[in-house]
Amino acid sequence: MSALSRTLLRTIAGPSRHIAAPRPHVVTQCRCLSASTPSLSGHNRWSKIRHKKGAADTARGALFSKLSRDIITCMRPPASSDPALNSRLATALQRAKEGGLTKAGIENAMARARAAADGSGQTVVYDAVAPGGKVALLVECLTPNPSRTVKRVKEILSKNGARTSPVAFLFDKKGLITLEPTGPEAGYEHLFEIAVEGGAEDVREVEGEDGSLEFEVYTPPSQLSVLTSLLTSAPHSQHYILQSSELAYVPNDPLPVLAEGEEGEGASEETVMGVLKLVDLLEEEGDVVKVWTNLADE
Repeated sequence: MSALSRTLLRTIAGPSRHIAAPRPHVVTQCRCLSASTPSLSGHNRWSKIRHKKGAADTARGALFSKLSRDIITCMRPPASSDPALNSRLATALQRAKEGGLTKAGIENAMARARAAADGSGQTVVYDAVAPGGKVALLVECLTPNPSRTVKRVKEILSKNGARTSPVAFLFDKKGLITLEPTGPEAGYEHLFEIAVEGGAEDVREVEGEDGSLEFEVYTPPSQLSVLTSLLTSAPHSQHYILQSSELAYVPNDPLPVLAEGEEGEGASEETVMGVLKLVDLLEEEGDVVKVWTNLADE
């Protein structure tokens, strides 16, 4: 499957996920510091529902917005803004070119990311509840004009049966570092020891978008930069490649997605489809960087 196709099938649920090309089902056991339920990236009901809807995401404007967001995400501090030093940014730029994003569009996305880093752009997060009142949303924006942005966000919410409401208490703000093991010594036990000594709260094994093994390291927000620098410096840089380093909004009590005909506390597939539509509309707005939900990954 081409890089463009993978971009079109991207999943949004808590920290970002991708749907990879069909492949034999491989389950990687999550080993964590916490007792929380393991999550397998790209193999959850939320992702599968998103996959069904993927064909509807081919609108040119939506694609360009997603490509721009990828660039902005890859440039978040402490990541370098130099593609030669930031392989994830280099990949995002290549995908943007292949997807038809213009040179001006790429430069605009990079300018927005730099504005956030130097303080001339403001990061704001708006709380909202999706139709039905069960699914909570955090709309993360990067804007030079918060008044204009909140007006536009409220307009999109209102037109789709959603509303602003205080839901931040349903999420924990965490630092999230995603690493790909490369060296022969790389492994869960090896990373576990390094991460814990560096102040990590949780370490998980997950399956990456292409089926490869990846590690997610959760940290207190204040430790994100320090631990990212530690894990990307010698000698650890010989064993792990940084995929992303960002502040993430993690639901403290994830809302399960119910299977068809299943009853209980959770969100139905019909509800989730509506949430997906709303997320897409919000993320087509230029100032919106990412929408986080309290939907469970399992």
